[in-house]
Amino acid sequence: MGKEPEKILNEFKERLSSFIGLKIELFKLNAYERVARIIAILSHSLILMLLALFAVLFLFFTLAFFLGEVLNSISLGFLIVAGIYILLFIIAYYSKKSIQIGIMNIVIGAIQEKEEEDKDDGDDTETTHNNPSETPDSTAGTNRH
Repeated sequence: MGKEPEKILNEFKERLSSFIGLKIELFKLNAYERVARIIAILSHSLILMLLALFAVLFLFFTLAFFLGEVLNSISLGFLIVAGIYILLFIIAYYSKKSIQIGIMNIVIGAIQEKEEEDKDDGDDTETTHNNPSETPDSTAGTNRH
């Protein structure tokens, strides 16, 4: 009879160490997924920003040539457009904090949106993953839900 508690304790230790190992592995996988998601969001945003940059650049070239024709001086048209760029630079420089906060909110919102979708999808699969791992003689896992 003395071996029964020792056997139960050893089995509990093994299950606990297995559980901790699985939790660490899950934590690592979640961290990898978050990093990959952040990189994907940043890459997509970078592509969109580059496309927007080229569109704005060509629009400003068009504006410079248009102003040049209206003012009969192409260099004056480009000077006015350069002044607009300088004005935009100054505005962006002094709104640095609000721009950073806006970008951070967009990135965090995109990550949280994806996590909520995963949680909604994972609710059904989570219960099916937990039940097969339980052994028929274990009673610890039956009262979890």
